[in-house]
This record gives sequence, C-alpha cells and structure tokens, in this order.
Amino acid sequence: MNRGILVTIEGIDGAGKTTQAKAIVRWLKRNGYAAKYTSEPTSSGVGRLLGKPDFTASPALEALLFAADRMEHVRRVIEPGLKKGYVIVSDRYVHSSIAYQGAMLGDMDWVRTINKFVPKPDVAFLLDVEPRVALSRIKRPKSRFERLELLEAVRNAYLDMATSGELIMLDGTRPPNQVTEELLAKLRPFLPNPKCKGP
Repeated sequence: MNRGILVTIEGIDGAGKTTQAKAIVRWLKRNGYAAKYTSEPTSSGVGRLLGKPDFTASPALEALLFAADRMEHVRRVIEPGLKKGYVIVSDRYVHSSIAYQGAMLGDMDWVRTINKFVPKPDVAFLLDVEPRVALSRIKRPKSRFERLELLEAVRNAYLDMATSGELIMLDGTRPPNQVTEELLAKLRPFLPNPKCKGP
C-alpha cells in the first residue's frame, strides 16, 4: 500500500482555509482517493483548551501548548492516516504556529525548534488575504488572534515563508470556486499515483 500525503492549508483568520480544505477533500473522495479532513487546534485534550474563547496564556506557553496538541494530532490522526494511504488535508498545521506565535514572540526559530519532531507537510498552501478583508469576512465574535495589528504581522510571516518556498501562495480574495480550481491544479502533481486506496 502506498503511503499517503499530508496537505496543509494556511492563512490568516478569515482567509477561507476551512472552505478550501473541505472542498479539496470532497474532490478527492469523488475522484477515488481515500481522504480525510482534519484541523488544528484539535478537539481533544490540549486542543480543546486552546480553542476556548476565554483561554489566556503567555505567547511562549501558548506556543508550547500548540506544539503539544500538534504532536498528539500527529500520533492520533495524521500518522495513522498516512500509513493507511490517506491524503490528509489539515486546516492549519505547523506553519500556523511559526506565523502566529512566531510573530507574537519575535522568535520564529524557537517555534520551529519546538515543532521539529512533527512531520513536514508534503505540500503546504497559503491563502493570502489582506487582513482588513479577512476580518470583514468574520461574522462570529472575534477570537483573541483576530486583531488587525497582529494579523498584519502574521501575514508578513506567511509571505516570508512563501517567498522562501515553504508555502505555495494563492490569491484568497478570488471567488471560492476559482481558488479551489487553482488549489487542485497545484495539488495534482503531489498526489500519489496510482490513486491511493484506504482500508
């Protein structure tokens, strides 16, 4: 059985990550791939704590908690899925910590270090959206991360990673179906051949 691949979708809050990640998974399943949508922070253990609206911690502690949640995510979801040949599509992954906690701490190298034990994605996409546009899309109550000044710093961190080749950047301001089409066009070269089948 072929090993699966890990695909990650990144971007600031309001960039359309969840919409695109789920659209990709639907396309993969329709086209015969064993595929799974997942997201961070997770819904178990530390992830539930991080997802609480009233949760507060220092940026350093928060970075450590996100790293711990990610390691558990890899152990429970990502690695077992990859071994079974799944295309795992994660709505946020390690680049989110590098961008968000790295921007808040001013130390992206340390954030990379505490995440060095998790597998790198096979391909990582960045949906680039200007922060004011992204914030205008968010209709629910804003989270602690959804502040203009912070999102501008986070976006700059993401753009630096795209410039260095870590992320494949797409224009997230276009209509969702157009973004999906471009994502799929850029994803196809990474997909297993022949099509991976799940259990």
